[in-house]
Amino acid sequence: MYKIKEAAERFQINPNVLRFYEKKKLIMPERDVNGYRLYSTEDIARIQMILLFRKMGFPLETITSILEKKSSPIDLFFQQYEAVNHHIHTMSLIRDSMGKCIETMFSEGENVEIIGDQMKDTAHLLSSMEQWVDRWDFNSWAEHYDEDVRKQRSGLDFYKNYDRVLDRTAEIVNEKTGSVVEIGVGTGELAKRILEKHKVIGIDQSVNMLKTAKRKFRELTVLPGSFLKLPLNDSSADTIVTSYAFHHCKGEEKMLALKEMDRVLKRDGRVIITDLMFRDEEAEKQFLETCTPEERRDFEDEYFARVDELEALFHEMGYQCMAEAVDELIWIVVACLE
Repeated sequence: MYKIKEAAERFQINPNVLRFYEKKKLIMPERDVNGYRLYSTEDIARIQMILLFRKMGFPLETITSILEKKSSPIDLFFQQYEAVNHHIHTMSLIRDSMGKCIETMFSEGENVEIIGDQMKDTAHLLSSMEQWVDRWDFNSWAEHYDEDVRKQRSGLDFYKNYDRVLDRTAEIVNEKTGSVVEIGVGTGELAKRILEKHKVIGIDQSVNMLKTAKRKFRELTVLPGSFLKLPLNDSSADTIVTSYAFHHCKGEEKMLALKEMDRVLKRDGRVIITDLMFRDEEAEKQFLETCTPEERRDFEDEYFARVDELEALFHEMGYQCMAEAVDELIWIVVACLE
């Protein structure tokens, strides 16, 4: 048994920290006949866990839920990981913006009005990063996703050649070696086709999708993240691939997503985007003139890209593009640095 001073010295903390954790009912040491606290080996182990969680930035409420098993630890870790990842991207964006402001003021004077546009742009980007909402309830869909996408459906049936589309996407991925990052990994059906040749990191915003993918494919590495907040270092991926997911990015978010992919991609790497797209404005117009009311409703519920616009965005960033139609709805765009 340890007295409070001994326990505090063991962890090199102030005894008041232990009193605070006791007040929050994270630890409940015994008392001797004189009323002094006595910490058992189990208490010491619990204190160790609390301190580790605190160093990782977990709030006390989350630590309580973990230690008392009120919630699934993986769900709580997922939430904390998302919070940390969001903080990293936010701070990085603010740091880069402040650096540009400082450079501008050095060059053009210290009048803060001259950097107003830069600050507005940064605030707009920060707002965009925070606005994504899962309108499609992917957490609930995860359990039945594999079966649902293979069923014939009314409306815009862009899953009708699902396996053929994934097979062709995997063929393109497998043309080169190296590490692969899949954004919107879902239940891992594309990852399954490339895991034999590549180390794959699957990224998704849905914890249940990640759970399902990991359960099916133990060799797959899974991480929480999104198109706008990839939880990866600069220049760390040889190939970035995404299928049936890019249409969840709104108009201006698509450019932000491409920039985030470019940050993570190695200089000789590739971006592969497989999704429902239209070749150009004329093809989209023809579709809308001939589609059914159900197809139009599905179309208006998403943010589908156009191939020519996507190619233009990539070209602005210094990429060369190849576009291939798999069927009348699905295209694969491959972008490589020139």
